[in-house]
Amino acid sequence: METFTFYPAPKSLVGSTLRESRTGEDSCILRFLTRTIGIVLFTILFILPTSCTAQDIIGISSTWSDSFREWNFVTPDEDRIGKLYMRWPGRDDWTQWDFRMRDTTADFRLKWKDDPNLWEVRSLGTTVTARTMWTGDFSQWRISDGTHSIVWKSKYGNVRDEWIVRNDDLGFFSVYMYWEGDPREWVVYDELNEEVSYAMRLTMIFLALHHSTPRI
Repeated sequence: METFTFYPAPKSLVGSTLRESRTGEDSCILRFLTRTIGIVLFTILFILPTSCTAQDIIGISSTWSDSFREWNFVTPDEDRIGKLYMRWPGRDDWTQWDFRMRDTTADFRLKWKDDPNLWEVRSLGTTVTARTMWTGDFSQWRISDGTHSIVWKSKYGNVRDEWIVRNDDLGFFSVYMYWEGDPREWVVYDELNEEVSYAMRLTMIFLALHHSTPRI
């Protein structure tokens, strides 16, 4: 019967082996920490700045002085400008619009092209519907994203220099002309709760612009 005799390794070799094992473990931990820190820094530096926060639009201006087919959205960051524009400007189609601000996009369209009383807006995974309170009256809208519902209206009826929503639970939101009677520049005043979706905010701004400017 074959027998085996085991001899303890020299102390120096055992110590060396443990040190190598410990060094390997330390190296793995270091690589893990380095990778984790890199992911966190990437998120902070690149992902977070590109996403829109709820209360970051402070103003809107028409791209051209004699046309309302494209708008610039202003934020506190001068390098971050949003664009709202007609999808098919060459067709004179006012029923479909697109919005982009870096990686944030939105799609605006009439639910049915022959019915201007119902809009559908999609942005950041949220779908918003906007319906006139009374058919043919475009100064008051019921806006809902399935979680919240608000009434968005022209403050002075058919004089559409200012649009507002005031809700005891959700807060206050207003869009008004920078110069009275001049629809080329608007100010956004946002004191809504953070829980109100970005898509709902965009919908309110869009309706104010769309129903306060001529089709030129």
